[in-house]
Amino acid sequence: MRLLFFNDNEELYAVKTQAISATISEEINLFHQLNVELPLNSINARDIGPLAYIAVATEQGDGYYLFKVEKPEIGDTTINISAVEKASDDLSIQDYIKDRRFDNSPLTSALDAVFTGSTWEYKLFAENTLATTNFYYVTRKAALTNIEEVWKVEARFVYHIEHNRIVSRVCEIYKFLGKDTNYRFIYGTNALKVNFSNDRTALYTAAIGRGAGIEATDDQGETTGGYTRRIDFSSVSWSKASGKPVDKPSGQNFVEIPEATQKYGWIDSSGVKHPRMAIFEFDDEKDPTSLLQKTYEKLVSYSAPLLTATSTVALLGKKINLGDSISIVRYGDGFNFVYKLRVTSVKRDLLNDKRTEIQIGNDNTVRMADRESAVINTLDSITANVDSSLSDQEARARSMINDFNAKLTQRIDSTKSSIDKVLAQNSNGPITLIGQDGQPVAGVPEIKEIRSKDGSFLINSSGFKWGNHLMGGDSKIYADEIAGKVLNSYTINSTTINGGKINGATLTGTVYVNSVSTRYPEDQKRWVVISGDYGFTYSAAGGRPGSWITLDALSIGGVDLTADQLRKIKEKCGV
Repeated sequence: MRLLFFNDNEELYAVKTQAISATISEEINLFHQLNVELPLNSINARDIGPLAYIAVATEQGDGYYLFKVEKPEIGDTTINISAVEKASDDLSIQDYIKDRRFDNSPLTSALDAVFTGSTWEYKLFAENTLATTNFYYVTRKAALTNIEEVWKVEARFVYHIEHNRIVSRVCEIYKFLGKDTNYRFIYGTNALKVNFSNDRTALYTAAIGRGAGIEATDDQGETTGGYTRRIDFSSVSWSKASGKPVDKPSGQNFVEIPEATQKYGWIDSSGVKHPRMAIFEFDDEKDPTSLLQKTYEKLVSYSAPLLTATSTVALLGKKINLGDSISIVRYGDGFNFVYKLRVTSVKRDLLNDKRTEIQIGNDNTVRMADRESAVINTLDSITANVDSSLSDQEARARSMINDFNAKLTQRIDSTKSSIDKVLAQNSNGPITLIGQDGQPVAGVPEIKEIRSKDGSFLINSSGFKWGNHLMGGDSKIYADEIAGKVLNSYTINSTTINGGKINGATLTGTVYVNSVSTRYPEDQKRWVVISGDYGFTYSAAGGRPGSWITLDALSIGGVDLTADQLRKIKEKCGV
């Protein structure tokens, strides 16, 4: 696994090869989502500041997916990052489409309208069929969603990166993503274990189609600027004898799939089955014949339960990608199920592909597209809280430091308060004065405590207090400053150690050594990372840690390494 970190200028500045968890959620015609959990250490805390985008190699190895970071969260021990495919943001904010109308036009004409003038290009791997639609004051993203629905195509977004820079953005358009794998899995025979479900939450056997509104006119036939009712397809007739998929007589304002009604229709009190009715709206459709066709096509996708099956790649034992078709066979006592299903969603585990989860179901991209609005609403609520500018990200970095300091101060104050409380409770009993013979001094009774008149000095059996210096019986000490010659300790939690020597020590975790050599001016400090993602890293100048990725020169012991020597060192470090 390699996570490539980019800043707002789309410059690669860090690579992460270690994470606690990392998954990509993929669905057909929905933008991918990335979720990453990193350990909280100084390197990751530093790198999260300028982070704007994360790139991950595609499973096919033909480029990268790029994700826009939405909401990094800093926890006590981890950094959680949620991100959405950057194409979602690009196509939402890169201008808009004012008014484009397509009447029985090729797919490429509509795609040109979406991508021309944006940072994206497209490649068409589907048939360049004809269809009718309109774009009116919509984002490029909304227009692409419309194309996916009208032309029945599926999109995939791929970035190409060269020399640490993004060089191209390509939207690939397919009739169907994935391929027919010819994989045949027999339940209980070749180790396939799946959970089946039938989703009946949206099941219809007939539908009314409503198109665009009809412009209102005055007595002279001039448009008034208003609209009356929407068009329908009551005037259109279909017959199976003429090659249409179902019969739909003229005057009927709905289209029905009778076979579906016989299976799933609702039953009245006399036992007669009636169609489960839906109403579909197509705001831009002005032609009744086209409206009937679109309504029927959408109805087909809702006319049977949505069959789904879930499994893991480990159980399948095959490399499975989004959109792939596989066959599932399940035999039982009195039944024999044979399903030809597509992979409709993938939750890809970047750390261990065997933990990747897939969902297999009916070829039903329409229902997925209908869920797009819910996803958009969720992402919009996240985006509203995003600090995306460089200054905002610097503020987040400062906020992280302030949070750490605040937690440290709170911990110290809490320790002080707890010791104060223990001393005040005098929980360990009275004080007894012991003489040289080891026995209580005769004539001196036990006392509760010794304290000064102003209370700044106090000793009891639970500890002592002298101004702000406290020591409690629970093995905790609080003091503004401790001065001495030798400190023997197991663990020191600290942010800064000034001066002196560290002899025979073992440094664990992420450690920085900052050179203060007079050879370099103050604003060009040299840093050395002696533990981190690559074990040993020398960073750039300018008082800021860098990495092997951007390093193009290195001096060790005052001797400049050649480019070939530097390349070999980078290879050893996994860069």
